[in-house]
Amino acid sequence: MRNDVIMLLSKDQDYFIYLRENPYWHRELSFNPSSLKRFIEEYKIKRRKRLIDKVEDISMMLSLAKELM
Repeated sequence: MRNDVIMLLSKDQDYFIYLRENPYWHRELSFNPSSLKRFIEEYKIKRRKRLIDKVEDISMMLSLAKELM
């Protein structure tokens, strides 16, 4: 894998964990470093790291708290 891709992935340790769980991405990033944006987007979708997912989680917690009261 290219050094620039490794440097970008080293910003978040969870990227490396996701690479271990999905080895096809390691191969894809090795042969095609331009697919890094697709990797990060898929990572965010699978790990629920998008802003939409966070808002959804908060609204679920609020509705649960409302039901408990």
